[in-house]
Amino acid sequence: MLRISQITISHLPKSRILIIVTLLFFVVCTNTPEPGMRVVSLSPAMTEIIYALDADVSLVGVTTLCDYPPQARNKPKVGDFSNPSLERIMGMQPTLVIVHLPEQRRIQDQLERFDVNIFVSETRTLADIYAEIRKLGTLLNRSQQAESLVHTMQADLQPISPARRKRVYIELSPRPLITIGAGSFLNELIELAGGQNIFSDLDKDYPIVQQEEVIRRNPEVILVLHPVAVGSRSGWDNVDALKYDRVYADINQDHLMRPGPRLVEGFNTLREIVGE
Repeated sequence: MLRISQITISHLPKSRILIIVTLLFFVVCTNTPEPGMRVVSLSPAMTEIIYALDADVSLVGVTTLCDYPPQARNKPKVGDFSNPSLERIMGMQPTLVIVHLPEQRRIQDQLERFDVNIFVSETRTLADIYAEIRKLGTLLNRSQQAESLVHTMQADLQPISPARRKRVYIELSPRPLITIGAGSFLNELIELAGGQNIFSDLDKDYPIVQQEEVIRRNPEVILVLHPVAVGSRSGWDNVDALKYDRVYADINQDHLMRPGPRLVEGFNTLREIVGE
């Protein structure tokens, strides 16, 4: 809380006191969440952004997957990410509900029957992420904080230009094999970190691929974002990433998959791995 001692004020001219009071009023007003805002966030990434914008006082409900920062775990829960409870959401009397598409299309359709504002998060690119941060900052009366957060992320996500880009394969699911294509912000992060996504020629964000195609494209680095090991797969012995022990499975998935502030940490991890 901002305070000015009475002794200091008493020795100032009235005109300067008026200026100080006016400035304090401006600072307090521009840093106070929109009055009456009651936000339910169904997106773990957007929950992280709300905390990064110092607007969590407006956050009245989250999903069980909203676990960062740790304080978010203490917020009332409306169910899990894939199947949040409409009754719990509306019981919190929200003025704004944040949904993430395409996974939460069903709950979006249900919410549209009620008199509640819906913020739709549907990020594909880094530019989309920055735009959503700014939009949410405006809604929560946190425009300055949002602009600062965007500038910080942009400054930290600077491209690397290596002499040669390593071929990178990221696996999100083992059955079926799901990876990332050109439409994913994760593809952008790989390129910024100095790597080359072996499936960047596929337009889909998260395409299903065949093992034979992974082997043929022969990645030099493999990132496994699920708990199943890949080392014992038939025919993978000659893949460079396995031959030279460059398979990484102990990466924090949230740093790479949640389109929010911690993408910077994911990028730093990618930069260390790809730049080795």
